Amino acid sequence: MPILARHSPVSEMSITCIAATLLAILLLPLLILLWATESRQQRARRWRCDGWTQQRIADRLGCSRTTVRRLLAA
Repeated sequence: MPILARHSPVSEMSITCIAATLLAILLLPLLILLWATESRQQRARRWRCDGWTQQRIADRLGCSRTTVRRLLAA
């Protein structure tokens, strides 16, 4: 009967860690690009969906609450 080769848990874990690290390194520039190109309106909408108040968004963007209201309404 043939003997089945067993993979050691350490080598499988190392391969998984290496693959995860490479994936993170490859995706990081894309995430930075998406973040850098996000408009004020998109940020305001994202923060509002996250439960931020209009005043908190205004403080973060450095504008008035009225401007935030207009950004969210547009």
